[in-house]
Amino acid sequence: MLRRVEPSLVSQPFLADVGPEAAAELRSLGIRRRFPPGSAIFLEGDTAHETLILLEGIVKISVSSIDGREVILDLLGPGALIGEMSAVDGQPRSATATTLSPVEVLVIPCGTFIELMHRRPELMYRLLVSVTNRLRSSVRRQLEYGTGDALGRLCGRLLELAAEYGENRPDGTIDIDLPVTQADLASWTGLSREAIVKALRNLRELGWISGQGRRVTVLQPERLRDRAVG
Repeated sequence: MLRRVEPSLVSQPFLADVGPEAAAELRSLGIRRRFPPGSAIFLEGDTAHETLILLEGIVKISVSSIDGREVILDLLGPGALIGEMSAVDGQPRSATATTLSPVEVLVIPCGTFIELMHRRPELMYRLLVSVTNRLRSSVRRQLEYGTGDALGRLCGRLLELAAEYGENRPDGTIDIDLPVTQADLASWTGLSREAIVKALRNLRELGWISGQGRRVTVLQPERLRDRAVG
């Protein structure tokens, strides 16, 4: 029987960590809303009125670079908190949230969300942990961009995808149904699509991965870990 790889620290979901009573109250205060794939839940620079909790699906968080290119900051799965920074500081959205699959979110007005944080210290603590984890992730990305080559960056992203969406096999390999395109991988690693295509080809030639398109098998996870930046 296949088993999931342990998720990385930065991707641990907010909703699963707050406890059943607090989670039930969050659900009672929000409204469920669905989005098809490719929908913008909110845009960078928008005025924030709501905080969202992702119930189903995958959402990418991205920003626009100075030259207009998309830079992916994170991929979020079920249970993740979205848009909490604007709820806390009242500033416009600092990034764009786009659905990569059919998505269902729990929408909570910012004022209601903050009031609940004050009433429930355990929720405030989990919010702090969530923001801290995002900061750690951001620091790691800066290290990669400053010191890592294309192959090292791609190895790091494949390991994250393996942790979230991969299935361990008895022989130690990991099957991944990638939720992102090669263009998304390029945006996530700060590289061109051509550089991603070349790096994937290099990994196949090394015998570290196999597969084409969105179906990838990691044949030598330890090699990827040794090569990944940070």
